[in-house]
Amino acid sequence: MKINSDYLMSDKGLDLLNKLFYSSGEGILFFEKDGKVAALNPRAVEIFGYTEEEIIGKSVEILIPQSQRVRHIKYREKYVSQPSPRQMGAGRDLEGLKKGGDTFPLEISLSYITHENQTLVVAFVTDITIRKRNEKELEEQRLKLKEYTERLERKVRERTSELEHMNLGLQSQIQERKLAESALKESLEDLKRAEQEILNSLKRERQLGEMKSRFVSMASHEFRTPLTTILSSANLILRYTDNEEAKEKHVNRIKGSVQNLTNILNDFLSLEKLESGAQKVILAEVKLKALIDEVVDELQGMMQEKQNIQVECDDILLVSDAHILKNILLNIVSNAIKYSMPNGTIEIRLYEERKVYIVVKDYGIGIPLKDQDQLFERFHRAENVTNINGTGLGLSIVKKYIELLQGDITFESEVGKGSTFTIELPK
Repeated sequence: MKINSDYLMSDKGLDLLNKLFYSSGEGILFFEKDGKVAALNPRAVEIFGYTEEEIIGKSVEILIPQSQRVRHIKYREKYVSQPSPRQMGAGRDLEGLKKGGDTFPLEISLSYITHENQTLVVAFVTDITIRKRNEKELEEQRLKLKEYTERLERKVRERTSELEHMNLGLQSQIQERKLAESALKESLEDLKRAEQEILNSLKRERQLGEMKSRFVSMASHEFRTPLTTILSSANLILRYTDNEEAKEKHVNRIKGSVQNLTNILNDFLSLEKLESGAQKVILAEVKLKALIDEVVDELQGMMQEKQNIQVECDDILLVSDAHILKNILLNIVSNAIKYSMPNGTIEIRLYEERKVYIVVKDYGIGIPLKDQDQLFERFHRAENVTNINGTGLGLSIVKKYIELLQGDITFESEVGKGSTFTIELPK
């Protein structure tokens, strides 16, 4: 199913956004500046054990252990005075309090939205009880492994000492000692490999946790901005009953915000389809020049003032997947438009040698050197584009698409001078 602006504006689209809230695997709470809970989703109810009626209107501090409430009130008041998306608990443990009085470890990410001229704080809550238990078990196993290794090493030393006191002149006994030492050495190496595998597993879990944190932070930011625009514009439209120009302006703002949400959801769906293996390659003859002209025509609406696109193309016929190629070009060219200045020029060149090459060059803001190694990773965004809308998924999806076509993508970039992306495809 392809999600578009018209779909999100329909009843079914609103139902989809509603389901995202109610079916989330994370607890979500909205509370006011004074700390009173305004709303929460079913997962938050499940985590803390209260009913919705028991929490709504109550201070959020009832979910915090008694010993930590005074300190939490100070943190909350400080955050409300200077709200910004952030992850809490980095480097220290946080605890929640269930209705029955039990405490449990948790992680919290904070964000905020403005609704009807009121600032609401949004808390994303994750119960990490299982993870903490797994970490404890892994640590216990690591200690047992260490003790076992030390015992083996002592046995090796003891055995070696015994062998040294034996008749070293007997060749058979010498050979026996060598074989025993070799076997013990192999056992130690096996144990060290097992320990390394455990350490690698812990590292992968930490990386998954960091990726999850980046996703929550990105999603809360990228959804908050268009939703705030939609709410404010919808309220203003009601006031401009006789001013058609003002109403059209705010309707266009709503459409633009909905399109941003649509692009975000489409990125998520494309990534899920690629990683699940559901994306298939359908080969057919593709006229590349016509496809590039179609992409340029579709992107005219997003071009900034006096920007222009120069196309230099040979008339090349390629056997490939037209749908995947179009998605790749839409992403690369739209990035060139988005990260270029007004009056800027974007160059597209298509030529054929040993393989087929598509080159997209812009003279925009460029990519910092320290971000270039991570450019195709999920959710990674360069430090100089934080004020420009984006999910950090586009180039990751492009990379996977090109791999499906058995091609490759490279780039060159310098801050302040622009970027050049080269797509290489087999004939």
